[in-house]
Amino acid sequence: MELKKSILIFYDHFYPSYKAGGPTQSLVNLVRELYEEYEIRVVCKPHEMGGVEQLKGIDTNRFVDWEAKAEVYYWKYGWEKRSELKKIIDEAHPDIIYVNGLYSVYFNLLPLWYAARLKRKKPSLQVVLSARGMLHPGALSQKSLKKKIYLGLFRWLHLHQSVTWHATDSQEEQFICNKMGSGLNIKQAANFPNLLPLISGPEKKENELIMGTVALISPMKNHLEALRACLHVKASVQWHIYGPVKDPEYWKKCKEVIKILPGHIRIHYHGELPPHLLTEAMARFQVFIMPSKSENFGHAIAEALSAGKPVITTKTTPFPDLEKYHCGFSVDTDQLQNGLIKSIEQFAKMNEQEFMLSAKAAKTFIEQRTDKAALKEMYHLLFTE
Repeated sequence: MELKKSILIFYDHFYPSYKAGGPTQSLVNLVRELYEEYEIRVVCKPHEMGGVEQLKGIDTNRFVDWEAKAEVYYWKYGWEKRSELKKIIDEAHPDIIYVNGLYSVYFNLLPLWYAARLKRKKPSLQVVLSARGMLHPGALSQKSLKKKIYLGLFRWLHLHQSVTWHATDSQEEQFICNKMGSGLNIKQAANFPNLLPLISGPEKKENELIMGTVALISPMKNHLEALRACLHVKASVQWHIYGPVKDPEYWKKCKEVIKILPGHIRIHYHGELPPHLLTEAMARFQVFIMPSKSENFGHAIAEALSAGKPVITTKTTPFPDLEKYHCGFSVDTDQLQNGLIKSIEQFAKMNEQEFMLSAKAAKTFIEQRTDKAALKEMYHLLFTE
């Protein structure tokens, strides 16, 4: 029997950490889909995004089993411990080193540096780098000076030329070329979605709407613009918001708008949402709203659609044409507020029968769009020299 190729994955966060959102979910889904074909190990932080307290139920500084599908090394990292990282790589003897993200010293920059050195001794080693949406113009607009300096260092070290770049679609491939130059080795492989069963929500009444969002609270997700749109909505609306506050100043601005919303608009903030409570949360609302500035894949959107929740988002996500499939609205960011008002009002006007057609269309749309066999083949090609 042919031995499985071994993959050593680096990213700051992996389950039970969940607050980093999409990239963590992408890797969890990848492990669950590819563990039969590859021997997979993951190296990540031992704490949650933005925290310092050790995650509950984990062992650190050694590889431990995860769902009988992978081994995870929750590394107590630090500059004085960087030699440990080299030891982890050397002892793992990987065929493929798969680095996710760009701006982490310990889980992006150093692994790439050590991988480049190892490749000189082991030419068959594949080094794959996934930008995870971090070169999207919308993402680059946040903390832009810091990112500009870091990407300059990245290019100066020629790390961008020593890897196979992983793009999730043709748009991301273009973003990589725009920032890193031409002549790069770039391969495409879309993310594996986490498809949910149909989740029933509250009965739909005319001129009423119950919305929900599961996302980090930050400018990227545009909660503030959606709240400002709600100031002008005439229908009765409830909005359940789930997710950790990544940007406290931004959330402060959101709360200032919440205070002046009219009485027929009610906002319920529930805080962080552990993954095992997702189904319970989705049962509380009818429509998923997340008008992001950008999304690399939009796991939360895909999950919502698979659960039968029509979606309000923007054309700058991978779901720019929801109207065409009668399962939501993809709003033009140049007309964001008006588009959000119109979308919310149109969903609110629907009766139960009209809304159920949209809910069924949502599930059909994401299921027809997902071909896991084809996705697996794309990853086999990504991980092949």
